Amino acid sequence: MDQEKLSQNKQILHPKALCWRDWKIILPRVTHNLFSGSTTLMAAGCAFYCTLALFPAISALISIYGLAFNIRTITPQMIVLQNLLPAPAFTLIQERVQTLVNEPHTSLTFNLVLSLIIALWSASAATRSLIYALNSTYKTDETRNFFIFHITAFFLTFIVVIGAVLTIALMVAAPLLFHMISELHIPVGIPIDAISFLTHLTHWSSFIVLFIFETLVLSGLYNFGPNRPRRTSWCWTMPGAILATLIWILTSQVFSYYVAHLADYNSTYGPLGTVIAIMMWFFITAWVVLMGAEINVNIESYTHNKPLPSRHY
Repeated sequence: MDQEKLSQNKQILHPKALCWRDWKIILPRVTHNLFSGSTTLMAAGCAFYCTLALFPAISALISIYGLAFNIRTITPQMIVLQNLLPAPAFTLIQERVQTLVNEPHTSLTFNLVLSLIIALWSASAATRSLIYALNSTYKTDETRNFFIFHITAFFLTFIVVIGAVLTIALMVAAPLLFHMISELHIPVGIPIDAISFLTHLTHWSSFIVLFIFETLVLSGLYNFGPNRPRRTSWCWTMPGAILATLIWILTSQVFSYYVAHLADYNSTYGPLGTVIAIMMWFFITAWVVLMGAEINVNIESYTHNKPLPSRHY
């Protein structure tokens, strides 16, 4: 067999091996599946459960954060969500966080553990809805028994909350760390532009940390959420996670602008305007999450079943 035939029979072993010719085949498949299937309906169901799980998740987050860190440092970090959430939703969540922050916090006790478990169990309803939606996207049936399924959802919810706690802590520490490094004496031989670069990173550190957190959460959700016969390598879940995170940030900002300047939810829905805005934001978020899963599904399907095409660079 000559070299060309060997190249044609070689399988794509990593998403980095995909070229633009491959993406021109994959992306139309993704678009077709997103708009011809039940993605919109599943995203709407996930948005409903996410809305119900919002405040239990916030309560669990505040309680766990207060066990290890100064609880009052969480409020300034809320500003990073201001451009991602509709103004009424941001105000409602900010007020709830402030209320929980102002409540007295005690050390780890049995009552606190019990309330945390109840809050995490309530919040895991959103995770369970996402798992069902991911099963549909990955074309797999849920065969795990009742206890394994609910424990998986609970564990994933707990990991996300712990990750959020560490992310907030890092968002507090990162600007201080960058500022401290930029203020230190820089030895000769290191470009002076490094100081201005670190200073610039200080202003964007919260967004960088948020991006990394969101990407890791989605990648883990794509890997451990659906009932797949075998777990895949993280490299196969990262493309959808990265693209979904980028699109989520962009669409959240667009939706926030739409609610603030074009739509008047309070006039249309009255007292329910804020709740509708939150639910619509969760709908967009869930749809983007399922889009990332659809990207991963089509990448895996394409690369595992189609030989690597001959390439001409």
